[in-house]
Amino acid sequence: MDGGMPTRGERGTGDGSRGSGDRFVPVDRLSALARALLSDDLGGRDVVPARLANRVTEQADEWAAHGFTEDTVRPWRELPPEAAGYLASRGVDPAVLSLSVSPGGIGPVPLATAIAAQQIPVQRAYELLVLTGEHPRTPLADEPAAPQPPPRAVAPVVFSHVPADSDTCR
Repeated sequence: MDGGMPTRGERGTGDGSRGSGDRFVPVDRLSALARALLSDDLGGRDVVPARLANRVTEQADEWAAHGFTEDTVRPWRELPPEAAGYLASRGVDPAVLSLSVSPGGIGPVPLATAIAAQQIPVQRAYELLVLTGEHPRTPLADEPAAPQPPPRAVAPVVFSHVPADSDTCR
């Protein structure tokens, strides 16, 4: 090993346990969702430190609990999984995360940054997207529809007028 991160030929069993002499895990032993959460550029390495493998595996489990897969998680990675799940379940396009907002009187920041830093609650961010027309309001399947007023009985209306040649008009 040259002092950097080892490659596949320089690691042992890959169990990541302390004292085993092996503190690296092969990337291909991670789940597809965990691999999607890793950096896009590992610098040609095919192993990651065991602590990183453990952390990314825990994160993958959390993202999966919010309905994400390796195919859907990438554009949402800037947000916490629960915030991303809230927006994704409402059909929000992740492209809106780059829109600028000015929370709390500070300069404009991307929406994703404002949500991740908890400067704007995700529910309020969604309301703003709907109010500004960036996203149409999408009710959830388990969300009750807005109550409709009960139908009113409509009585027929009879318009009557006195004929012009009637004696009462004179």
